[in-house]
Amino acid sequence: MTKPPATLVPYKKLLEHSHQLLLDGKIREAIEKLPQLDMSQVTTHEEKRLAHKILAFLTAQYVWQDGDKNPAEILPAVIAIPLMEVSIELGCQPILGHIDLVLSNCFPEKTQLLQRQSFYTEFLPSGQENWYPFIEITADIELTFCDIAKVEELDPKAFYCEMRQFLSGWSHGKISKGLVYEGVPDSVLTGGESGSLSGDTLPKKRIYLGASAGQSISLQSLDAFLGIEHFEDTEAFFTNLRHYMITEHRRFIEDLKKHVHLRDFIESVNSVELKKAYNSCLKAMLLFRHEHVNIVTKFILEPSAMFTANAESLKSQGTGGSGM
Repeated sequence: MTKPPATLVPYKKLLEHSHQLLLDGKIREAIEKLPQLDMSQVTTHEEKRLAHKILAFLTAQYVWQDGDKNPAEILPAVIAIPLMEVSIELGCQPILGHIDLVLSNCFPEKTQLLQRQSFYTEFLPSGQENWYPFIEITADIELTFCDIAKVEELDPKAFYCEMRQFLSGWSHGKISKGLVYEGVPDSVLTGGESGSLSGDTLPKKRIYLGASAGQSISLQSLDAFLGIEHFEDTEAFFTNLRHYMITEHRRFIEDLKKHVHLRDFIESVNSVELKKAYNSCLKAMLLFRHEHVNIVTKFILEPSAMFTANAESLKSQGTGGSGM
């Protein structure tokens, strides 16, 4: 793990002790009292990833301190300005995403042969213990395409009622018109804003999608390598999700799509075995996505029918704002 530069230490310490403040409804006050972050001290790629992770976690906590009932509409400058700056430098978006929640937050630990992979997860959005299986199962899939049945460790009720809001972003539900990033000029854009900036405020509100495994380089790289094509609206959604990756991951996928023509090659050669192997890969991807639909049903659609008080704002959206 990366050692934080001195200017980032107060932010890291606050995040490490944030869960009780979040529970007591005092995290916004604590964030507003943070000292100004000197981004000139955040120099290496690793430090920038750490800064983005810490700032993005604190942003989610600030917005959702009071739950879905009263989300914040303005992110204070003390956190909005450095988060926007480091997001532009990394080529990603100023919001908690897959790169923060999983890729730079969950670290594989050494395990014995045939033992299940264990992880160390550095930060959680809230004190809900169900974050561990949610984050670590996702990390395990990133590493090995593990058996998705491990989701049995995650409680659907806890996920739907207590965790999901932190992943929902500013694109739907109670905050569908976006969030004001105080102190950030309207002219400063990441390129990943959904639609034009809106509202009567200055600066205007910005709409960003929340964290989603669709922001994973793994799945989109496999699609690109195998030549898998989606329906037009789905393809547009996945393309938009690449804005939530760091620049290097996004360019890797774009290079795969541009330079790899595996499907064309397989269709051009007379090899039954090669075509069989390729079709097996396609089938595996299809089965994986079918299982994902089953998980969405279990953790979003079924709970939404049970907890009608929370259903209206989020029930028709997957994590990150994907359509059901």
